[in-house]
Amino acid sequence: MPPSVTTTFDSFFTLTLNNFSTVLEKNFLEYRPALMVLFDQFGKTDNRGGRYWQGIAEYGTNPSAKYFSGVDTFAQEVSQVAVPLIYEWKYLGAALSMSQQELLENSGPVALADLTELRLRQTMRTLSLMINQEIFGDGTNYDGKTFVGLGAAISATGTNVLGGLDPAEYPWWRNNAVPSAGSWATNGVGGTATDKVFSLWNSCSDGPETPECIISDKTLYEYYMNSNVNYIRYVDATTADLTFQALAYQGKKWYWDRQCPANTMFMLNRKSIHFVIDPRFKFKWTAPLGYPNQFAFTRLVGLRFFLKTANRMFLGMSAGWSA
Repeated sequence: MPPSVTTTFDSFFTLTLNNFSTVLEKNFLEYRPALMVLFDQFGKTDNRGGRYWQGIAEYGTNPSAKYFSGVDTFAQEVSQVAVPLIYEWKYLGAALSMSQQELLENSGPVALADLTELRLRQTMRTLSLMINQEIFGDGTNYDGKTFVGLGAAISATGTNVLGGLDPAEYPWWRNNAVPSAGSWATNGVGGTATDKVFSLWNSCSDGPETPECIISDKTLYEYYMNSNVNYIRYVDATTADLTFQALAYQGKKWYWDRQCPANTMFMLNRKSIHFVIDPRFKFKWTAPLGYPNQFAFTRLVGLRFFLKTANRMFLGMSAGWSA
C-alpha cells in the first residue's frame, strides 16, 4: 500500500477516534438497557493484571457475640468472615479494515472521514450487541471464551457454582428464583392470586437494600404496563445514569431489553452485580496493520473485562410467564 494512502487513512482514523471516542463509548454504554445498567458508566475498574480476578465474599456472624451477665465467659475462636471469590478475565475484540479500493474511491477528506466514522460506529455497535447477548447467557458460548452472564449468575435454581463458590457449601451464595411463574393475570402485578413479582422483590430486599431496577423482555414489560393502564408512570432520567425511558415499579425502573429471554425478568442491584473493566485495555486500538497479499489496511480494538457477581442473595429472576 502506498505510504501516502496509509498515512492519510491513519490520520483520519486517529482524528475521528479522538473526536468521537467519548460519544462512541457513551452510545455503546447506552445502546441497550442491560449494557447501561451493568457497565455502570465504566465506573468499576481493576488494573492489577493476572488471568483471574480474585476478591472476597463476606459472610457469617461472630459466634462469640451473646447476651451476658456478671462474669460470663466469651468464646475466643477465630470466626470465618470471608471466602475467595474468583472470576476469569475475558477478552473481546474486532478488526476495522479498509480496502485500498475504498480508500481511493473515498479519497476526498469529507468522504474518507464519513467512511471512517461509519466503520467505527459499526464496530462499536457490533461489540455492544455481542456483549448484550452474552449478558443473558451462561458463559458457555464461544467455546467458553465469553463471560458468565445472568443465565448462570442469576439462575433458575440458584444452586450452580459461581465465582468458585458452591451454594451447597455456602447456602447464602444463592440467588432468588421463580422459574415457573405461570399466568400474569393470576400471579402478576395486580393479579387475582399471589403477586409473585412483589414476593420476588421482597426476597431480593433487606431493609433499605432493594433491587435498583428490573429488566425483562418486551412481553412482560407490556403485561406490567397494561396492568397499570389507569395510573401508569414513566421515568426518564436527565443524567447519563440509567437514561432509558422506563416504567416505575416500587419507585425503581423497569426496562425491557430486546435480547432478554422470552417471558423472563431479572431484578438487579449494581452493588451486587456489575462489569469490571481493565482501564489499560478499554477499547484499546492497535497501530496500523498490513497483511501480505492484500490491498487492505486494518486496526484492531479490544476490551478486557468480566461480569462480577458479589452478592447473589439480593438478585432474582422469574421465568415461565404466560398471559
